[in-house]
Parts: sequence; structure tokens; C-alpha cells
Amino acid sequence: MFDTRMINVKGIMKAAALCFGLLFLVALYISVMTLISLSETPSPGDGGGVQPMYHFAVFLPDNTYTFFNELKQGAQDAGREFGCALSFHPIREGSLDFPMALYSGFDGMIVYPYLDEHLMREILNEINRQDVPIVLVEHDLQDESPWPFVGTNNFDVGKKIGELISQYHKTPVEMAVVYSDKSPGIYAERELVEMGINAHLGDRLAAPITSKKTDLNPLDAELLMYHLLRDEPNINTVVFTDSNDTLAATQVVIDMNLVGSVQIIGFGTEEPILEYIEKHILLGTIAEDPRQIGYNSVKALKELKEKGHTPSYVDTGVQAVTRRNVSQFRNGIGGQP
Repeated sequence: MFDTRMINVKGIMKAAALCFGLLFLVALYISVMTLISLSETPSPGDGGGVQPMYHFAVFLPDNTYTFFNELKQGAQDAGREFGCALSFHPIREGSLDFPMALYSGFDGMIVYPYLDEHLMREILNEINRQDVPIVLVEHDLQDESPWPFVGTNNFDVGKKIGELISQYHKTPVEMAVVYSDKSPGIYAERELVEMGINAHLGDRLAAPITSKKTDLNPLDAELLMYHLLRDEPNINTVVFTDSNDTLAATQVVIDMNLVGSVQIIGFGTEEPILEYIEKHILLGTIAEDPRQIGYNSVKALKELKEKGHTPSYVDTGVQAVTRRNVSQFRNGIGGQP
């Protein structure tokens, strides 16, 4: 009996050691492949064959929504202009790309802080100790941050929403602001957005602002808008913070033949959104400039790399688009390039 037990224990120990070894090999393989992926130097694009001076890594949320696509385009424009090769990498929970970036030999990093703030600071501080320059985009960290920031002041976003409402909405306002996982920077700073709205509207608000949120599902905004129209008739103004949500929710209002029953403020300057403004379906839309965010982040990072300093904050601005100025945005004047 004793010998049988000993054999069983030895067998279990061998199996455990084998499993541990396999897990170690898998982890090692993933780490190596991540490093190989990170260290691949991209081509300099169509920069006339000029050899890039630096390889900058850009870490963005792993999605294909309009905002991030335009940010990438702006960064690529600057990369070609300033002779910087860019590679784009995902930043998300469970991905090793950003934690392993320290060992990849990048000349600098542009980072959209998309992880838990404590973890984010821990990784950024470690990179900082290796004298790798970093620029944050669109969403700054709370409190004081030693890293330069390029993007939009979300308090100003809230003020623009308030200004737009004041121009066209004369009755007491009961509003819902719909945040989204598709626009994580605004959601992370939603308190600033609402402070800006309150600062401008003041006692025009008949009730506290109602906050809603959609996920990455394209249909989520449709369901939410249907719920607002059916179950919360006291809400007379709905503000969206993502262009995809704007289009999906507006279509619900059109399909239900309820245009005008609630004032809608959208987000972004896609052509269908501009058409909805012209047709009086949308009250207006909020326009950030993601291309300028991308462009100025590369410009700032190159300056930081070469001179050791750059402005601590580059505000790329925010504008309200209404029927009065919609043609200017369509023609690229005063709007996104």
C-alpha cells in the first residue's frame, strides 16, 4: 500500500512538473513573439525613400472606430513629414504589447492610456526610468502627470455642448449624456464633461444630468435610444459622445417617426451626421480633431526626443457644428482636415 501511494505521488509530481514546463514554454513563446512583433521596424511610408531617423511606437485601443482611424492618419502624415517610422500596437487588458514595450528598443512612444490607472502609471514610470520619451494622447492621467499630453480638454467639450443647447433650446433642459466604450477617453473624463455642461447651462438644467453608456456593440445605441423614447419621456435632450452611436440612435428616431420629439446632439463630422444637421434632424454635433491629435503627438514626441522638452499640453480644440457653419466643416474649413 505504501509503495503504491509513493508511485502515485511521484506520478502526480511528474505530471505537475510537465504541466509547469509546458506553461513556461507557452509563456516564453508568447513573450518572444510579442518582442519580435514589437521590434519589427515599419517602412517609412511614401516619404520619398528617406531613411527614418526614429522608430516611434503608437499604442491605441484595439478597435477600428473612426476616431482612432483618423488619429492614425494624422500620425502617419506627421511621420512622413518629420522622417519618423511608426508602428501601431494594441493596448488592452491581457495583451503583452505594452508591458513588453520597454524591451523593444523604441526611440519613443505615443500612448493612449487605456489600462487601469495604477497599472498604467507603473508601466509608464518604468519606461520613463529608461529615458524613453513618452507622449500621452486624448486621455490624461488623473492628478499631475510628468508626460506631455496632446488632445482635447473635456471640460471644453462640455462647455461646447452647453453653448449649442443654449443657442437652439429655449425650454428647461432635462438631458441624458450617452458615453461609450467606443470613446473611452471621454468616458474616463465624464465628470469634466458634465462640469463643463453645468458651468454653461447653470439653472437652465431642470434636473441633474442623466448618464448612460453603450458598449462596443453597434446595436447598443439603438436599444438605448428606444428605451429613452419609450420609458423616459421627461428627457428632452440626448447627447452622444461617439459618431457610430450618433448614427445608430438617429436612425431609430427616424424609423419611429419621432423626429423633433427629442433634441439630439451628435459627435463627429461624418457626412451622414452633417446631412442630419442640415435636415434639422440633429440639433448639432461636437467636432474634435483626431487627425490633429495624431499629427501633433508625433511632432511633440520628435521634439521631446531631440530637445528633451516639449509643451506639457497641446490642446487640439473642439468645435460645435450647427446649421450655421455646417458647410464650412463639409468644405474642410474650420473642421477636421
